[in-house]
Amino acid sequence: SLSTNISERRQSKVSVNIPIFKDSRTPSPFRDELFKDDPDIKDDHIHLDSSLAGLGCSCLQVTFQGESIKEAIHLYDQLLPLCPIMLCLSAACPIWRGYLSDIDCRWNILCEAIDARTAEEKKQTGFPSRYALAPLYLADKNKHLNDIDYSIDEYIITNLIDQGMPETLSRHYGHLFIHDPLNINSHVWNSLRLKPPPLNDTLTGWRVEFRPMDIQISDFENAALVVFVALLTRVIIAYDLDLTIPISQVDENMDIAHYRDSVRREKFYFRYGTYTSQIFMNEIINGNKDFPGLVPLVRKYIHEREDMDENTRHTIEQYLLLISKRADGTLLTNASWIREFVLSHSSYKQDSVISEEIQYDLIWKMVQITNEHKKLSTN
Repeated sequence: SLSTNISERRQSKVSVNIPIFKDSRTPSPFRDELFKDDPDIKDDHIHLDSSLAGLGCSCLQVTFQGESIKEAIHLYDQLLPLCPIMLCLSAACPIWRGYLSDIDCRWNILCEAIDARTAEEKKQTGFPSRYALAPLYLADKNKHLNDIDYSIDEYIITNLIDQGMPETLSRHYGHLFIHDPLNINSHVWNSLRLKPPPLNDTLTGWRVEFRPMDIQISDFENAALVVFVALLTRVIIAYDLDLTIPISQVDENMDIAHYRDSVRREKFYFRYGTYTSQIFMNEIINGNKDFPGLVPLVRKYIHEREDMDENTRHTIEQYLLLISKRADGTLLTNASWIREFVLSHSSYKQDSVISEEIQYDLIWKMVQITNEHKKLSTN
C-alpha cells in the first residue's frame, strides 16, 4: 500500500505533531495519552503516526486547460500566489484525532503525513516532500522570483534544454525528477501541477491543477470556491493581471493560512500593480484604496460578458457573496464554524477534547446543513 511504501522508504514510521488549542482546562503541558511513550511526540501537540491520517483528508481540487502551453504556464504562475489565499478562504480542518487543534487547515499536515524522505534527505537543502508547495514559477520572465533553494537533476535539465525546452520550465521537470522516478507526474503532489497532454489524446491540452483548498461542508460552498477560481483564471487573462510575488513570500503565506482564524486576523503578502505589501484578506478579496479587489474584478468581468444569461449571473453573484463575506468576516470559514460549534456545545469541558457526543452532534448538524442546501437548490 502507499502508506506502507512511505514508511519503508523513509525508514521510520510517520510522525506528525499538530499544536493543540489551549483552552482554560487543557492540561499544561498537554501529552497525547495514546502516544505518551513515543519519543517522537511533543508537549502541547496532537500526534499522528500514520500516512492515512493525511491521506484521509478530503480536499477540493480543480483543473483548468489552457489554449496553449504558453497560456497554461501563464495561468500556473499567476495561480501560484493564490494558493495560500484560497487555502485560507477554504479552511475547514480544526479537529484532529478527537482534539481541537490550534490550526485551521490540512495542507501542512498532509505534506508531513505523506513525507517519504529519509532522515538524511530531510537535512538536504531544497529536497522537499513529494507533497509540498510548488517551489518555482515556470515562465523565464518570472525566474527572478524563484528565491528559495530547490534540488534539481542537471542531466534532465541539460537534455530538455537541448531539445528546445525553455530553461525555467526545464528546471521544473529537473526538480520533479529528484524523487524516485516511478511515475513522476502522478507521485509528486505540489500545490499546483502542470499536466501535459496525454500522448494518445489529441483533444486534451496542457492543464493546470489547482490543489490547495480544503473540502467544504456543502455543495454550494464547494461550487462557490471552484467557480471563483475558474473566473479568476479568466480575469487574469482578460485584464493581464500580474499577481506574482517571491516564492519565499508565497511559502510564508501558506504557513499563515493555517493559523487559527487567519482570514480575519492575519495579513498576507499580495501584489497589486507594481507593489507588494502585507494586507488583510478583506483587502485582497474586496479591495482597498490601491487595489479594486478580486471579487470586484470578477464582477466587472461578468458585467462585460454579453453572452451570459441572467440565471447564470444570479448564481455567480451568490457564489461571489459567499467569498466576499468570508473575507470580511461576516460569514465564518468552515474551520471557524466548527470551532465555535465545539466551544459552545453544552458538554464541552474547555479541555480541547471532542467527545463522542460532540462529534455526533457536529456531524448531524453538518448533515442537516447539507440537506437544507440541497432543498434550496432544487426549488
